[in-house]
Amino acid sequence: MNKTNKEKVLDYLWSIAPKAAGNGDIRQATGITSHQQVYLLTQELRGQGLIHGRQDGRQWLFYANESAGVQLASPGRVKPGTFKGGSLTAREFEALARQIMSDHYGTALEPRELPGLPKLLDLVSPDGRVAGDAKYFTLVRGQRLPPAKFSIIAEHVWLLEKTAAPVKFLVFGNDAEVPRLWLARYGQLLSDITFYFLSDDGELAVLTA
Repeated sequence: MNKTNKEKVLDYLWSIAPKAAGNGDIRQATGITSHQQVYLLTQELRGQGLIHGRQDGRQWLFYANESAGVQLASPGRVKPGTFKGGSLTAREFEALARQIMSDHYGTALEPRELPGLPKLLDLVSPDGRVAGDAKYFTLVRGQRLPPAKFSIIAEHVWLLEKTAAPVKFLVFGNDAEVPRLWLARYGQLLSDITFYFLSDDGELAVLTA
């Protein structure tokens, strides 16, 4: 699907977030030939609240608006060819994750509630010392950053941090690019939560920032 020049500008700024870029940088990165058109597009996007702008000397710099409301509607760009779809349903993946992670941690993991937590977690040990959740994500249309899913990951990181479990984890399936992209942008915020990727054939790997 062909993108409009407006989408190209927005996608480029998302791809470099949280860094900023001037109109010249945007024109070069997007291939838009007219400097005037880039200027008009950045002004329009800024007026719509989709990007922010600040003046640096004589030039304006623009950067993606990463607020939660905009994230849910403004995915960014990733390198083409990174999408690899899985063959399981989300329910089938959860069952596979329960089996593999139970073996990995040596305890039976089941959906359970933990004290003070307003959500049922997918993978919790009987004594509550191991707590995790399973997520089966794909990129948006297989090629765009999934900000809404980023928000879901952040929510589950926050929830796990609120538990008293000594061992905390998230296990992802279908496309490892989604948690990898999250880790690349926000991994420095993690403390004691391990990210795993579980392939459809049961191979488990640790993901790092």
